[in-house]
Amino acid sequence: MKAIIIGAGIGGLTTAIALQQQQIQFEIYEAAPELKAVGAGIWLGGNAMNVYERLGLADALKASSVFLESVFIKDVKGQLLQFIDNLDIQQRYGNATHAIHRGTLQQILANAVKQPIHLGKRCVGINGNVVRFEDGTTDSADVIIGADGIRSAVREQYVTKAQYRYSGQTCWRAIINTTLPASEQVSSGEVWSRKGGVRASISQVGDQQVYFWMTKAMPAGSKFSPAEALTYIRRELAPFDLRIQDIVSRLDPDALIHGDLYDIQPLKQWYRGNVVLVGDAAHASTPNLGQGASQAIEDAYVLAAYLGQESQPERAFAKYQARRLKRAKRVVDLSWMLGRLTSVKNTTGSLLRNYLIRHTPNRIARKQFDFLYGVNLNIE
Repeated sequence: MKAIIIGAGIGGLTTAIALQQQQIQFEIYEAAPELKAVGAGIWLGGNAMNVYERLGLADALKASSVFLESVFIKDVKGQLLQFIDNLDIQQRYGNATHAIHRGTLQQILANAVKQPIHLGKRCVGINGNVVRFEDGTTDSADVIIGADGIRSAVREQYVTKAQYRYSGQTCWRAIINTTLPASEQVSSGEVWSRKGGVRASISQVGDQQVYFWMTKAMPAGSKFSPAEALTYIRRELAPFDLRIQDIVSRLDPDALIHGDLYDIQPLKQWYRGNVVLVGDAAHASTPNLGQGASQAIEDAYVLAAYLGQESQPERAFAKYQARRLKRAKRVVDLSWMLGRLTSVKNTTGSLLRNYLIRHTPNRIARKQFDFLYGVNLNIE
């Protein structure tokens, strides 16, 4: 069996590594002309780290990331809304959340792929087992894996059409070259406003690398120049704590990455014929649960395991979809609901939301942790 992977992001690279483990032949193609340290920070949940443990990459990732001993949600007045003890989660589920620069993660994964990654190769057509690229070259395989993100051309042309949903929030992200105090490096979370639908977070993701993000409820397509964005961010975060304000004061406007937050309406089908989807191509979610990459990583491991078991690709695809679709849909739905809660613009609604979150019974939180981090990765 041979596979072609379209896309060398986190999902595509992890799929390649998982196929290696199954000793399945593959080629991986990426439209970008080079793999470089783009993007900002990312949190890898305990479920993702458990996958990487099985793929032999956990030690390398832990050495290049920051283990978050605790995660919190506070409101702008400093009131604690939720506290998550990641030391307890690590003890219960084997691993817990690590924060890492997205570029660092991508480089570690690329280094673990034991063959060349074909760059500058944009897929423009699939005809049966043959994939055609923009430069006129072709390749063929038994299995074609679309790992080409939320705007997946593979999905739209060869599997199913997706319905994009705007979350009502736009987001700015950046990496700031600084270091948080030691006690704050191992504890991170979000701060929520009481009006205006604003959230912000900072976390150490590497040596002299602090990841900053801010979301704001506003119409899709709002335009800002880098200088306008920086002025806007500083104004919106003026009521926030001094640490966030200090980090924002160090922001380089040209380092800001701005984008509206979309997901896709959950799909009912992830494969057609010999073409199958992984990651955001199959189930793009908003980032509110911090599970987008982690779910793609789970996809990669499960799909490769079933391809290693089954001689007929469609049988492997059916088992993969049966194992993963409902779980991924639940993550998408939970993330969407949380995003709606955080988009509340008026003070009364925000105070009610905060009260409900603060008084959520521990058993409900534990049930969610069991769902997110206690996933069974064994393939029968």
